[in-house]
Amino acid sequence: MDANRKNAYRYLLYQFLIEVRTVPIPPSPQQFDTATFEWLAKTNYYTGAVAYQLHNFALAAANDFTDFNEEHFWAGLEHFSKQNPEIPLARRYRTVFERRLAELLE
Repeated sequence: MDANRKNAYRYLLYQFLIEVRTVPIPPSPQQFDTATFEWLAKTNYYTGAVAYQLHNFALAAANDFTDFNEEHFWAGLEHFSKQNPEIPLARRYRTVFERRLAELLE
């Protein structure tokens, strides 16, 4: 894998982490009501889903993408997106990756 692709994948990892970081901290337990519980469930599901999809990806980035299988990575995101259409990780992150790669190749 060339340096530009590695950079684009590392940028993708950065975007993953930015999204997780922007998830608001839940209110204190004393303030929980039904709407708060629903919000927490949805937020935690999204955050957990993103973290699950990127944990091996982060290891690959740390190891300079040695033995990283790009097709497997994208297929995993696509499978997740089909199972969870409300969280379109594959489409969104493919776009982020391709835009970053295009910037680097200009």
